Amino acid sequence: MVTFMKKVPVATWPIVGIFFLLVIVAFFLFKVQHLGMVSSKTSNLIPGESLKVSDIKYSQDYKDGGGKWELRAKEGHFFDNDQFMALKDVLLTLDSFNKTSYTIKGNEGNYFRKSGKIILKGDVLGRSATGYHIETSLLTYRQEDNEVETDEPVKIIGPFFRVKGDGLYIDLSKKKFMVKKNVCTTFNGEGFFR
Repeated sequence: MVTFMKKVPVATWPIVGIFFLLVIVAFFLFKVQHLGMVSSKTSNLIPGESLKVSDIKYSQDYKDGGGKWELRAKEGHFFDNDQFMALKDVLLTLDSFNKTSYTIKGNEGNYFRKSGKIILKGDVLGRSATGYHIETSLLTYRQEDNEVETDEPVKIIGPFFRVKGDGLYIDLSKKKFMVKKNVCTTFNGEGFFR
């Protein structure tokens, strides 16, 4: 062991230490999905909360490689045991899904990491790049099925119509939507009868 110390100059020890530290950091960055944090606060955590963060940006590619979704929030509370994050001022962007993008905003939200479910609550507003708007109080996005759903009252505004009703189901991969019940539809004659 003494012979080993004589062969390795003492001046190289800090370089070797820095190298191992960089290897550990690189492993962590590539192993864990991207979660950007501008600032982090660990004081005043509520029971069960493991991390409180501000200015969150979390993104993930679709399994089929056809784009990605991105979740942004001004504040989040991460509960490590449940793999759950409670969010405030949430913006969900679904990009390049069948060459159409969607944005959904909510006052609050929940992200369930294990199930891949994202729930937006409170003045939820959705918009597609093709000109459709959705207004409701609660909306659930399921990554696995690429579906959006709610049982709450909903209003949908399109280029030539308005639909009100209770509940909504959208299959993003098939570009189909259905209002579940109590449907009232109004058509704009200018766009509809062209």
